[in-house]
Amino acid sequence: MRIRTQCRSCGLPFRDRLTRSSSELPCPGCGDARELDLSAWPEEAPDTVARCPVCACKHLYRQRDVNRGLGCLLVAIGAALVPWTYGLSLLVLAGVDLWLYLRLEECVVCYRRDTVFRDARPSSRQGEFDLLKHDVLKYGKTWQDVDLPGQ
Repeated sequence: MRIRTQCRSCGLPFRDRLTRSSSELPCPGCGDARELDLSAWPEEAPDTVARCPVCACKHLYRQRDVNRGLGCLLVAIGAALVPWTYGLSLLVLAGVDLWLYLRLEECVVCYRRDTVFRDARPSSRQGEFDLLKHDVLKYGKTWQDVDLPGQ
């Protein structure tokens, strides 16, 4: 399974490939090795992830495996061509973006460490991204930290 994660020690983002025989994940920058929890992969469904093997977090979500740089490039090209195309370039490139979005597969992402698991099939328990759950799990925020209108 292909993953993209970030080192806890040096902060370097890196890509790697996990297998069932992997016991730790070494950082290519600083060499710090993180132990993996391989019980997160169910034996009966090897292409699903029940928990994050990197941090053992059970809170995962699904998203389309979109290259954000390509999406921004499409918007920039469409905006740059607006004076000559009277806005039609934005519509055409929005259609291209929608076509790409519908063709791309889903990947699984860990809320706590933002580890992306490509080649993993999302389970029915893993829903769309929830900002409140993300802030609670990643930053430790609580309801007391939220400014509600009218208070």
